[in-house]
Parts: sequence; C-alpha cells; structure tokens
Amino acid sequence: MNSNTIIDSRLWISHDLSRTVERNLAFQTNRANLGHLANQLILYDHIVIPTNDFGIVPILINWLGLEPFRVALESGSIAFLYRKDLLGYAGNGGGICTFTINPTSAKPFLWWQEALFGGKMDVAVELQLRNMCPFIPTNERLALTTATIEQTKPVQYDNDFFKQHVMHETYTDIMKDKNLSSFVTHLSGSTDPINLTRLPGLGPNQLKVSRPGSIKDAADLVLRVAEINMDFVLSTTYGDCDLFTCEGAEKILRSKLERSGAPKATLEGLIKLLDLNNIPDVGVGVTSGSISISEILKLREQPDARKFRQWLRNAKPEDARELEKLYVKSLGHSGVFQSLPLRLLRFAILTAIGLLNPGIGTTLSACDNFFVDKWLKGYSPKLFLDRLRKLVIKD
Repeated sequence: MNSNTIIDSRLWISHDLSRTVERNLAFQTNRANLGHLANQLILYDHIVIPTNDFGIVPILINWLGLEPFRVALESGSIAFLYRKDLLGYAGNGGGICTFTINPTSAKPFLWWQEALFGGKMDVAVELQLRNMCPFIPTNERLALTTATIEQTKPVQYDNDFFKQHVMHETYTDIMKDKNLSSFVTHLSGSTDPINLTRLPGLGPNQLKVSRPGSIKDAADLVLRVAEINMDFVLSTTYGDCDLFTCEGAEKILRSKLERSGAPKATLEGLIKLLDLNNIPDVGVGVTSGSISISEILKLREQPDARKFRQWLRNAKPEDARELEKLYVKSLGHSGVFQSLPLRLLRFAILTAIGLLNPGIGTTLSACDNFFVDKWLKGYSPKLFLDRLRKLVIKD
C-alpha cells in the first residue's frame, strides 16, 4: 500500500473540559500551523485532519479563503476524521479511558460544548460556521456543512476494541520497554513497582486529558503513548494512510513486532529512514508571509508537483537524492522559494514483514495484535515524524 493520503495529527486541536474557542483561536493565529499545512499540501494529494469539534473548519476558511476551502473539500484535498470522545486518564484505578459529558437541566450546553460533546457531526459543523464565520449566509452555511460532512469519516470502535488495542496495548508498550518503564518510574518519583492504572498525582474524582506539549508527569507519558496507539487506529480508519505522528512512534512499532515474535534479523530491517536534505522550507515562507497559501494551492496542481507526489508514494530510502531534485523542481524557479531556509524532511518507512518473509507471517499470524495483523496484510505506511512532539525514549 503506497498512500497518497496522510492523517495529520499535528493539525488535530486537542481539547479538555475548558472553553474551546480560545484554544481554537490560538491555533489559528499561530502561523506555524498554517506553514505546516502548506508543507503537507506539497507532499500529499489528500490531508485528513482529526477533530473533536470541527473547530478546524472556520480556521481553514480563515487560512485558505472560503472559495478555496470549498474547492479543497470538493476535490478531497482536505478531509476530516471525527473523534467523538476525548482521551483521558482517570484517578482511583480508572486509568486510560475515553470520556464525554452530557448536559443537564441545570447546566445546559453552551454552543461550543454542543459542538464538542453533542455527538452530532452536522450540528457541530453548523455551530462552528454560525458562530465563527457569521459572514457566511445561511444557505451557503448549510451547503458548506453538507460538503464538510461528505468529506468526514467518524472514528468507530466499540469498548472492547478500545480496551484491547489502545488501553491494553499502551500499558504493554510501556511495561515491555525498559526505557519507557524506567521513565514512568522516574516521573512517578517512587522506587516502588508502578501500577499503570493507579499513577500518583490524581485523586479519585480527577481526570487528566491528553494534550500536546512537554511530558510533566507519569500520566502525561501514558497518555502520549495512548495517543500514538490511537494514531495507529486512525491510520487504518481511512484506508491505511500514511501518518504524521509523534517522534518515537517508530520505536513503539518495532517493540510491538518484537513482542509478537518477529526474528531479530527481520526487526533490523523493519524501519528505513527516508531523509530529504536541503529542501526549501515552504512552511517558513508561508509563516513569514513571503509566500501566500494561495500560491501553494496553485503550485501543488502543477505537473512537476504532481510528479513529485507520485514518486513519493513509492519512494525507497535510496531514492532520496532524486526526490530532493523533484521537490525543488516542483517549486518552480521563483526566487522566493530559492531564498528560503533549507530543512530536513524525515519519513520512517515500515517494511511489511509478512511480504518480506512469508514464513514469518505464518509464525506471527496467531498473535492477537491489531497492528501486526495489518502489517502482515501488506500495510506499510510512511510515518512523518513530528519533532515538536517527542516521546522520550533513550536508545
């Protein structure tokens, strides 16, 4: 599977129980986020953005413009994954969980709470457009809501699936990895054996919500690993896509295969890094305002840009130098692009072990492991590693 689609968790805006409007606006005004989107538009035909409240929709309208956003929806250049629940860690033995809240007669939902917790995609989109884009007439707003929902897939799994493939996998990932388990112990401030369902710092009625940023305590680390596992689930929800995820996720994947019995020789070849060096940082140009996002949207439709993305779909590490040339060529001959600072673009390419050695697939097929099963069937995504979000693992 060589995907032209990426699920981009960097563009997912995480929320807790506090007011979402300010967090969404802060995300919108941080032009580094727009610069990231610009880079992804060069690299992929289709960008899928996870969301809990569709607050990203008015942000994209603000960034791209109303008509370009509508065109991006119609072409599938932009699509969404709807996450109904929030991921959290509950005290008093609750551990990793998903949660939502309900209104009461005494405390009815405010509009942003309805968008976040109401559970109805069309209502959430319409609320975001009505409150954050009041300049859009009612009939256009309804049409835009319909178009957005047509490009949205809900993330669907039952409680048993979540327990086995997110909760249980996360605990196992940590306990079976010496560095991760040591780090949890260090963050807990205790020399006693750690119970991952009863980490210190949370009372019986307290709940910590998954969030980006630095890892400050043991529950943060557990939630970071749980989000990586959720990212893996998301990548298969949309047809086995490539994935923009936390740096360190590739080591979690290797550990899963090692636990499943893959021979060490096979694991040595599991992850191949594709490094594109000295390529112009388009995101910096957009962030600084020297390049407009409309220029990027036009650029990505040019034949050279399409050719680059086609090559990237099937790229191997040894193709890096040729891809560098194609990338630069796809930007054309504008002096603006040539003056941009250079960057390193790093993908982790996972080999499909069942295809490399059919005998290994027979050995591992009895393992009850969602991720290994996907690889055995040929799923070998590229992981775009986000260096702003790191899982602390010492080699």
